[in-house]
Amino acid sequence: MDIEMPCGNSDSCDQQLVMAESSLLSDNNLPPPIMSIDSPKKAPNTLANQIICGYQGWFAYPGDGGPINQWEHWGFQHSANAKTVKAEDLTVDLYPTVDEYDDEDLIETGIPMKEDPSSSSNNSFAKFYSALKPNIVVKHFEWMSTYGITGVFHMRFMEGLQDDKVREWKTTVLRNVKRAAEITGRTFSVSYNIAGHTIDNTVLDDIKIDWMRLVDEENITQSDRYIRQGREEEEGRLLLPVLRIYGIGFKDVRVSDTSGMAELIDWFQNTAEEKYRVFLIGGVPSKWRTLVGDSREESSWKDIYDSLDGIHPWHVGRWRTIEHFDDYYSDTILPDAEYCNGKGILYMPTMWPGFSWYNLQNNRKHKQGETASLLHRLGGFTWRRAIQHMPVLKIG
Repeated sequence: MDIEMPCGNSDSCDQQLVMAESSLLSDNNLPPPIMSIDSPKKAPNTLANQIICGYQGWFAYPGDGGPINQWEHWGFQHSANAKTVKAEDLTVDLYPTVDEYDDEDLIETGIPMKEDPSSSSNNSFAKFYSALKPNIVVKHFEWMSTYGITGVFHMRFMEGLQDDKVREWKTTVLRNVKRAAEITGRTFSVSYNIAGHTIDNTVLDDIKIDWMRLVDEENITQSDRYIRQGREEEEGRLLLPVLRIYGIGFKDVRVSDTSGMAELIDWFQNTAEEKYRVFLIGGVPSKWRTLVGDSREESSWKDIYDSLDGIHPWHVGRWRTIEHFDDYYSDTILPDAEYCNGKGILYMPTMWPGFSWYNLQNNRKHKQGETASLLHRLGGFTWRRAIQHMPVLKIG
C-alpha cells in the first residue's frame, strides 16, 4: 500500500469533494478512533494480510552529516543558511510534528511559527528533520509499530544513483531503515524506482549492479526483518527476499526495452546466483491488464506483466470520490485480482490517504497547484477502501 498524485482543475475537484463528503463522513465509513495497538514484538516478515507502506526517506538538510550536505524535498534548495530560508519556498503542504524528535536531530530555521494562545512559550521557529539521522527513522518505525503497520517498501530511486555522493546518501538512509526495522520489529524491502527524465534502458543493467552491491556489501537480505515471500517450486515453497521495481510498463517512463526487461526479470527469478534471486513485484500502471491508458500498449508488455511474481498497480489519483472508487473497484480492481489469482500472481492494490502538491507545483513555476485536492477526510477516504478490500481473499 502506497501514496501520491494530482486532481484535474481545482473547481471540479472542490465540487467532487464536497459531493463526496456526506458519504465519506457517514457513520459506516468513518474509521474507528485512533488508539495504540498492541503490535507483536516482531511483525510477520511475509506479505500476506499485511499493511506495507511506501517509505521514501528523502528529506535532508545542510549540516546533517550526509554526503550531499543540502536541502532535499523540503524546498530551500538554494539556501545554505537555515536562518535565511523563507516559508514561501517550502515544497511540502503539511508541516510535520517534530516534538517527538530529539532537538539534536533537527535544524532550526528562521521561519517563525504561528503563536499558540494556550502556550506560555511562543516565539518559536520551524524545525526540520533529515532521514540521515538514525533516530529520526527509528521514531517513524516506532509509530508504525504503535499503529499496526507491518513495514515498508523503501524507495531506491535510480535517478542520480551513479553519483557516488547521491548513492552513499541513499544507502545511508537504507541502513537507517534496516536498523529501525530490527529495533522495532517492523519489516522492510527495497523498491527500485526507474522513473525519471534522465533514466533510459541502461538502468536495467544498473539495477543488477546495485542489487549485488546491496546483497554483498550491505547484507540487507541477511536481516530477519527483510520481507520474504514464497514462490511455488518443484521442491516445495521457497521463501525469497522481496524486491519491487516501480515503473515497469508506464507510458511516461523511458524504459521501453521489453527484451531487456524480460532478461532482468529472468535474472532475478532464475539465472542469477542464488543469493541474488528474489520474489519480484512489479510496480505497474493501473491499466496493465488491458494495455491501455497509462500502460504501454505493445502486446509484448502482457508477457512482461504475466512473468512477475507480484503485481502492484499504481492506483494513486485514479478516483476522487468514494462513489468513483466503488465503480473502479468493480470495473478494475476485482477483475485484476481475479486475473492474478488465475495466473498464480500475488496481487497488491494501492491504498492512498489523500494528496496535495500545491507548494511543490508553485515552486516549480508550473500551473497553480491545488490545495489538498484529494483530502484525507478524517481517514474516511482510506478506511472506506480498506473495509472493501478486507473480505476479498484474492486481494492482498
